[in-house]
Amino acid sequence: MDTIAPLPRRRPDYWPYVVLTFLVLQGMLYVIPHQRPGLAGAVCWLLGSDSGLWLIVTAGLALIALVACLRRRPVWNRWRAVGFAGLAALVLSPMAFRVYPSSHENRPSQVPFRLPFDGPITVGWGGDTPDVNYHVCAADQRWAYDLLVTQDGETHRGDGTKVEDYYCYGLPVLAPADGVVESFWDKDPDMAIGELGGGTDPGGNHIVLKVASREYLFLCHLQPGSLKVKPGDNVTAGQVVAAIGNSGNTSEPHLHIHLQDTPDSTLGEGIPLYFHQYRVGDRLIDRGMPTGGITAEGFIGQIVEDAGPSVESNEADDRP
Repeated sequence: MDTIAPLPRRRPDYWPYVVLTFLVLQGMLYVIPHQRPGLAGAVCWLLGSDSGLWLIVTAGLALIALVACLRRRPVWNRWRAVGFAGLAALVLSPMAFRVYPSSHENRPSQVPFRLPFDGPITVGWGGDTPDVNYHVCAADQRWAYDLLVTQDGETHRGDGTKVEDYYCYGLPVLAPADGVVESFWDKDPDMAIGELGGGTDPGGNHIVLKVASREYLFLCHLQPGSLKVKPGDNVTAGQVVAAIGNSGNTSEPHLHIHLQDTPDSTLGEGIPLYFHQYRVGDRLIDRGMPTGGITAEGFIGQIVEDAGPSVESNEADDRP
């Protein structure tokens, strides 16, 4: 009696399993920081939000998937549709990392910070939400500020092609609090306007002040040769420590300032940074977080000015 040989078993596609494994991994990198584990959360967020990393991974998986589909028929089935949907989700997944959930969120610094300039300051970026502060997606810069000077809504005179055209360029930077200089860098040149990413550090020339236990204040994009302090120096609030420049990764002269829990410029968690004793128009603020924002029409951030330590405030707190 003749027997019918069984048909050879079709090997399943394995690449969708790999795609789903990476999706689960990315999901873990997103969930873990929301448990507020400290530095581990910052590392997970850094990996998960790196669109370059996931684009490389996805491109490699997509190439494998394409070869597998072309070599084996049918080209399209439900399982492969799941795999390609997973690839699309993997590409888009870094967009979920919009606001870093810092473990310090409900434990702001108690240091009485003053504004780092005398005179009116425009808050380019600053605050607690993405609409007023693009830094909120970065673990270490969660509550960072970009501060500059505007006149009639403009940051510069003339065509703004030279750093000297900018109203804030060269202005003295004042220590926002008492502290000890943890580290500094003063070897980067000012970048030409519109040139990004020069120098050895994204912050360019910078000063790191230790203002409290596990609290480090970063002052970045300083003018080369302007730093007046060195590591180990004690500084007092209001002391001139440098001048505003255009070093590092910056589109135009301004001061970047943020507070984090490590002296390392990348690995650390941001700490809520409130300023004390300042004015917003006619209002006197005892303690607040000035907000920024930039639209197609120009700057919409608050214009603030230090009011001095002896001014009696008519608002106890001005949180966004």
